[in-house]
Amino acid sequence: MPALTLSTDIGQSDYLVGAIKGQLVSAVPNCNIADITHQLSPYNYQQAAYVCKSAFKYFPAGTFHIIIINFFEKAPNHLLLAEYNQQYIICPDNGILTMITGTKPSKIFGINTQQNGKCTLLD
Repeated sequence: MPALTLSTDIGQSDYLVGAIKGQLVSAVPNCNIADITHQLSPYNYQQAAYVCKSAFKYFPAGTFHIIIINFFEKAPNHLLLAEYNQQYIICPDNGILTMITGTKPSKIFGINTQQNGKCTLLD
């Protein structure tokens, strides 16, 4: 069973976290979802990176970490998928990835959020 984590800035006062989890369970029926936090500050990337980096090290190899921060202000053209320390990080292309990893991961893919869904390797 794959492990997925969620770290967001969307709070828990409405249905959004539940809707995201519902979509994840629909896409990956046997996944285990762990909430890191839904209280990240949307513009404090240093704090978000600290929280994520501190938590991610306790998860097993193969875990997918999904970070949603400052995502709904302006929908990004693509997301990043990076392999780091035998885990995977999915996040907006807003600088948070390198703040978490402290370096540029060797494998980074751009996931197009437009309708064609193409995935490309980024340099």
